[in-house]
Amino acid sequence: MPIDSENTRAHPRYAVEIDAEVTDGHLRVPVRTRDVSRGGLAFLSTKPLARGAEVGISMSLVFSESSFSEPLRPRARVVWCTEIGPDRQQIGTAFTNLTGEQRSNLDLFLQYLREGRANRTQPLREKK
Repeated sequence: MPIDSENTRAHPRYAVEIDAEVTDGHLRVPVRTRDVSRGGLAFLSTKPLARGAEVGISMSLVFSESSFSEPLRPRARVVWCTEIGPDRQQIGTAFTNLTGEQRSNLDLFLQYLREGRANRTQPLREKK
């Protein structure tokens, strides 16, 4: 179920926690997603990012313990960055220039969340 209580957003957000990586130039930062929508995602980070910064995101979506998506590698723009504790930031991004394949893969994942099959999320595990 979407986490938005009102239909004030262009795209419903879905709470999901997965490991991801954000690149800002030469800096690679491991992050943990908080929510995702067709328009962007929010994540927790130990490093702040400047509003307006263009970043790369790499994340694999977990469908089940043995089923993973190919990594999505969308580009995004930082919309906001809020300090929520010592060395802890919550950052919101908007996807930019998604390819057709990236959009299709994201839509499949969001459909999976919408249908309620992802009642619990888990950290990414290595494919064996």
